[in-house]
Amino acid sequence: MRKFFSFACVGILLFLGACENKDSVVSLSKEQVYFFYQDTCPHCHVAAQYIKAKHPNLEVKGLDVKMPGNMRLLQQAVKDYKISGSVGTPLICFGKNYIMGWNEKDEAVLDEYAKSYEK
Repeated sequence: MRKFFSFACVGILLFLGACENKDSVVSLSKEQVYFFYQDTCPHCHVAAQYIKAKHPNLEVKGLDVKMPGNMRLLQQAVKDYKISGSVGTPLICFGKNYIMGWNEKDEAVLDEYAKSYEK
């Protein structure tokens, strides 16, 4: 019975991996703005509202880190941006720059980074 349960778990994991959205982002482009977030993160909501209000023409790719493919992208961003220590959300990536976390001081930084990405 124990073997059957183990095989069933492995089968389910393989099935879920095969069903992953193939249209999801597979690597990070320096031409795109990425917004890694969690629905339960209040700072993510404040940052998203700020971006929407102050930068309506900024094209942002929102990535919920609870989705398997998006978590892999978050891990890739940590490597690409050489982020050490704890990783939190929101994580907003702009080319070679990023903002992790959110407070009022980050608004001016985001405004500066957004200039070259707004259409």
